[in-house]
Amino acid sequence: MKAPTEPNQHDGRRLLSQTELAKALKVHPLTVSRWTTSRIIPCHRVGRIVRYDLAAVLAAIAKAENKKGGNK
Repeated sequence: MKAPTEPNQHDGRRLLSQTELAKALKVHPLTVSRWTTSRIIPCHRVGRIVRYDLAAVLAAIAKAENKKGGNK
């Protein structure tokens, strides 16, 4: 696998910061932090830097919602 050409690139997609992801999802940055800590959404860590792939996060949220809805 070839290394990304830019630090914020993953498979040709731009990786988002916590604040950018929160804006994209229209939630508070603390919500993103809680979802990350709870492992509801995936992230990429390099040292203390955390970045998110929007497509992977959306898929994880959809999966979590399907699990939640299936328990009724």
